[in-house]
Amino acid sequence: MARFRAAPLFGDQMVLQRGKNISVFGTGEDGVTVVAELCGFETQCVVTNGRWKVVFPPTGACRHMNMTLTDAETGEYIYFENVAIGEVWLAGGQSNMEYELCNCKGGEDALQNDETKDVRYFYVPKRTLLDEDHESALNETTWELFSNKESAKHWSAAAYFGAKEISEYLDVVVGIIGCNWGGTSASCWLDRKYARGGAAVYFDEYDAYMEGKTIDEAVADYREYQKYQAEYDVKRAEFEKTHPHPTEAEAAEACGENKYPGPPAPCNPCSPGVLYDSMVKNVCPYTIGGVWWYQGETDEIHPRAYYTLLTQLIRNWREAWRDDSLPFVIAQLPMFAGENPDGESWCIIREAQMRVYETIKNTGIVVLADCGERDNIHPSDKKPVGHRFAMQTLNMVYGGADGAFAPTTDYAVWRGETVELHFKNSKFGFKVNGEPDGFEVCGEDGVYHPAFADISGERIFISCDSVKNPCGVRYLWRNYAETHIFSMFGQPLAPFRINKL
Repeated sequence: MARFRAAPLFGDQMVLQRGKNISVFGTGEDGVTVVAELCGFETQCVVTNGRWKVVFPPTGACRHMNMTLTDAETGEYIYFENVAIGEVWLAGGQSNMEYELCNCKGGEDALQNDETKDVRYFYVPKRTLLDEDHESALNETTWELFSNKESAKHWSAAAYFGAKEISEYLDVVVGIIGCNWGGTSASCWLDRKYARGGAAVYFDEYDAYMEGKTIDEAVADYREYQKYQAEYDVKRAEFEKTHPHPTEAEAAEACGENKYPGPPAPCNPCSPGVLYDSMVKNVCPYTIGGVWWYQGETDEIHPRAYYTLLTQLIRNWREAWRDDSLPFVIAQLPMFAGENPDGESWCIIREAQMRVYETIKNTGIVVLADCGERDNIHPSDKKPVGHRFAMQTLNMVYGGADGAFAPTTDYAVWRGETVELHFKNSKFGFKVNGEPDGFEVCGEDGVYHPAFADISGERIFISCDSVKNPCGVRYLWRNYAETHIFSMFGQPLAPFRINKL
């Protein structure tokens, strides 16, 4: 029986990150010396406290390599073949990142006609630590090639399209690590010790639920919920066949209470910290180029906590990977009406995501104002999302890509009855599809009114007959609004609000 083993992420067809120290790690018996060889380099370490890790020096991109791990005393070895060194990006978040290639617009065409040889995928199993098959599911997961279409159809559509574009542009193999779960808050992916400020609200709610309960009692509550919810889901699916897109009130009357996501037990993937422990820790410290993050829909329950929550998550992951400049490319939430199209919960999330981009170094922002669907929280066209992830990544990390960034507000000049808006990333001005609407202004009373927009080159002048002394201006400040203003590179003008100081 082998005295050591590599972590499940290491296997045939794996992709290792170029240009950075490459961490290779696993578990074993204390005292065993593990000798590792890759690309002519040899390094070794001794298993301590059940764990081992070796580090290879940075190397350039290559294909068709092999890696060997050997027990120095017994000579037993593990051999990995068809190893590539290229780009590795973690695709994190919730259901819109998880959204599968086979279900997206253009996905079937891609599966049938794309000859993508240089994109590979590893999907971290969706398990909590309290699931009985957590360990076995992880050990059975392997790196997948796009040529295996039965597997590839389940890849993240957004991540696939982004990785394919980067692979073609850079002529390197790109590995995607899918680490996502639908319906999850950013707090689910956060180590508890980083739950500070606004981010603490989720853990406070969890602690309040667990007070006086044993773990076994909480798990029993959650298993009972799972049985109920499975029956509810069947009823709802049948109901929606004849009543598409029902309101929650209509669904409740016909099917009973929707109890999703259930009690915040330690086996509930929607509980804070759970997926950091069961999924993120199984990836870290595998060397990656950066993170693509598409998440935020679930956090509309506490939208004003999201800036702190996402900031702490980035800090948490950078410290876990020991990389203070680990790139994060954030997908800003698209438009979605839900039960309240004129509400502002999603607006506040979008604003928080933009603020993270503006205040946290080495982050990018993928503006998706034009990529939403009014009554579908899972917009089906993921190709523009992947393209914008790729553009941001190429611009941030690899030296520039024209039109990678959407226009964003720079500053406002308050000129009596008119507000003169200046923008970043508005080279060559704007193009308008339809009417340049979506702007509002307010006076000292804080009441917003629809405003007229006059576009002049790279500036936009805003005015409203009802507001003689504008004190605030905002754009697309709705959960759902139509998008008509774009850069000359086709990027939508990002939603914003700005107030007079």
